[in-house]
Amino acid sequence: MSGRTIAVDFDGTVTEMDLLDTIARDFGDPEVYAEVDHGLDHGSLTLREVITREFEPVTAPLDEVVQWELDNVRVRDGFREFVDYAREHGWRVVIVSSGFHELIEPILEREGVELELHANRVDPRADGWQVQWRYEESCDSCGESCKRSMVQQLAGDDELLYIGDGFSDRCAAEASDLVFATRGLAEYLAEREIPHQRFEDFHDVVRGLAS
Repeated sequence: MSGRTIAVDFDGTVTEMDLLDTIARDFGDPEVYAEVDHGLDHGSLTLREVITREFEPVTAPLDEVVQWELDNVRVRDGFREFVDYAREHGWRVVIVSSGFHELIEPILEREGVELELHANRVDPRADGWQVQWRYEESCDSCGESCKRSMVQQLAGDDELLYIGDGFSDRCAAEASDLVFATRGLAEYLAEREIPHQRFEDFHDVVRGLAS
């Protein structure tokens, strides 16, 4: 243990776009995507149910989807510099994602960044992608299949910094010592007056770490 751990979300945090949302909508069924997204917003579906259902209509071969993401998905500015800076200053950096190893690893390889990765997996079946969950079914704090227990287990007694952007990051962020947030996560934390620092790119995070 380094004594300091940074847990980073991937979709919409490392990447500029939310990869799961985009693939589920564009390679799956837009109507199913809209239906389950509405259910998540209104609390009638859990995140686990949403991700499972929105990927069932995706039937494209994995290599086709991976090639699409390599051609179209950008990471936020300063990502590699952030990883280098954090490591140089004694932080252990890990990615903790509700997404899939099969989609995250090609992006990290393209960027030339090697990081410890904790994520779900997917069986890209021709009759519909099946999510293989790696997180517990429900969290004692939020009731979701969330990342809180994973980041706490990874950090142990370390100081824990969390970086995220959305719904799946809420509970883990609330359990962290310091949070960098953007988009929906920043709004959620601000509404609840939970301390955090906003960021737009990883240069902002480096400046925050330096200060």
